[in-house]
Amino acid sequence: MDQGDGMDNATGDRRLGLALSGGGFRASFFHVGALARMAELGMLRHVESISTVSGGSIVGVAYYLLLKKLLESKTDDEIGHEDYVELVQELEAHFLGAVQQNLRMRTFANPWKNLKMSRPDYSRSDAIGEIYEKYIYDPLFGVEGRRTTMGDLLIRPRGVDGEFHPRDEKVGNRTRTNKVPVLILNATSLNSGHNWIFTARSMGEVPPRNLNFRDIDKKDRYRRVRYDEITTRAPSFRLGNAVAASAGVPGLFPPMAVSGLYRGRRVQLVDGGVYDNQGIAGLLDPENGMTCTDFVVSDASGQSDATDSPDTATLPVLIASSGIMGGRLREEMVNSLEISRDPERFAYFHLTRGLFARDIEFNQGGVSAGAGKKMRDGIVSSEEEFQVAREAQKILAHIRTDLDSFTDVEAGCLAADAYQMSRPRLEKLTDFIAVERLEGKWEFGKYRQKLEDADELTLKQLDLGRHLFFKPLLYVLNGAAGIDKALALAAVSVPLIACLAAIFYAIYRALRAYAGIDVIRILTDVYEFRVFMGEAAPAIYALLVSFILSKIADLAIRGSGKWASRIQKLLKSPMSLITGFFVRLLLPLVFAIPVLVYVYTIDRYFIRHMGRLG
Repeated sequence: MDQGDGMDNATGDRRLGLALSGGGFRASFFHVGALARMAELGMLRHVESISTVSGGSIVGVAYYLLLKKLLESKTDDEIGHEDYVELVQELEAHFLGAVQQNLRMRTFANPWKNLKMSRPDYSRSDAIGEIYEKYIYDPLFGVEGRRTTMGDLLIRPRGVDGEFHPRDEKVGNRTRTNKVPVLILNATSLNSGHNWIFTARSMGEVPPRNLNFRDIDKKDRYRRVRYDEITTRAPSFRLGNAVAASAGVPGLFPPMAVSGLYRGRRVQLVDGGVYDNQGIAGLLDPENGMTCTDFVVSDASGQSDATDSPDTATLPVLIASSGIMGGRLREEMVNSLEISRDPERFAYFHLTRGLFARDIEFNQGGVSAGAGKKMRDGIVSSEEEFQVAREAQKILAHIRTDLDSFTDVEAGCLAADAYQMSRPRLEKLTDFIAVERLEGKWEFGKYRQKLEDADELTLKQLDLGRHLFFKPLLYVLNGAAGIDKALALAAVSVPLIACLAAIFYAIYRALRAYAGIDVIRILTDVYEFRVFMGEAAPAIYALLVSFILSKIADLAIRGSGKWASRIQKLLKSPMSLITGFFVRLLLPLVFAIPVLVYVYTIDRYFIRHMGRLG
């Protein structure tokens, strides 16, 4: 074995687990920084389980494919500490380049895929899965002639004859310096509300951890099944689809279906963060003796803000309640793990570390703008513990959890933040740290000083990173881009403006020629508007009746039998046909062209020129 790095391999039966939380690409880039620090400390070669959720799954699979390449190309004796540093350096560059293709927008940019989404067996979740493969995974590992499956992730270490299993007493991880970790992608089953996992060998639900779980939870359990046991459907599961299921935010992406696996049942999967957004549950899996004893949890999930005047309208209350429940679950998962384990075996770091909550006094007290003594007790500021200004840390915690393009500044600062923050937490796990530490050449290294100094332009760009839309325009309006870049942005916007103008003009002419509707006259002439509304009233009433009948069918007929279900479909069909034609067919087909124009003009200019410093 390679002894050049002074690694202490005497960890016995201890198993190090790494959890990468959800949180969109914000989490992905945060985890890159954590992986970089672990590589320098020599910890990655000890990891035996990697449990990922949502954004953690997207980057976790990319890391795992690079690790597979390393472990299959060199024997255990040939792999050195520096190989892991070089691996994460490759991950950093590749992942940023892939994300800057704007994967979220590309789900709308292919008109033929948009047409395909009108079919019941293909959705935007399937489309984003294919995009993950094309831009992130296939350049790292591709299978000729077909799409990559979860089974293809199985690592066959160089120098090991036959099939490798980590728990094998003779050739498993116990005998290796460089462990072969199990990758666990976490999703949530809508059927049962349980945690569903994908690995390179199997998929299914995690069994109850103990008697309390079996006693309290009486919902169905969908037994985990090995891919080689499956005969009723394709034996494995597509890699991109598994990641899309783990990162399928409810409301943004439709559930990912697993069909033909359980008799008479179709499993519907959504984002793993619904069940456990930190990925801790996957590291406590009691099956096959794979439960971890030591834990590293990298957490870039969101935390809802306190508000002085909550909005009491129905939708805001529902959203706030969901955030409160998610926050409570997060606290309990982390707290229960920490109090049930030796604190020296648990490294946890998160985006609000080093910040302080305010003490709000009752009316006789003064109004406080900062944290009181109670809220500061036991907490070390971000400046003191890991050299990141509190103002910078607070802004980083509010960057969007989206799947669009991230700028160099956003990605670099998130990675630099985790890199700085993780060190004091990871150093508690002394048995997994190399005697000799390396220092990688990281692209994000240039942002470490800017976060410590709270650089004005850097923080301005990061603060605008919380917005989901119109970021190029916001950069101009908020002074994050100079006049030269503002003028250049206006120039590259011309093709998109022309494209949208052409589409709306074509729609206007078509309505005028084939439906006798002059939109401009209707909007500018009161008499024409009244006439139009009078003529449109019967159609509006018909739509309203269809909608009401659809809702009645949902409430009164569903689940009442085969013929009742057919009647329900008949009553729903007019509304479904109309909405489906516009939402699933016409609009995606027509507006695929301007989306593509935007990606290759405004977005590309924004990423290459406005989203960089200097």
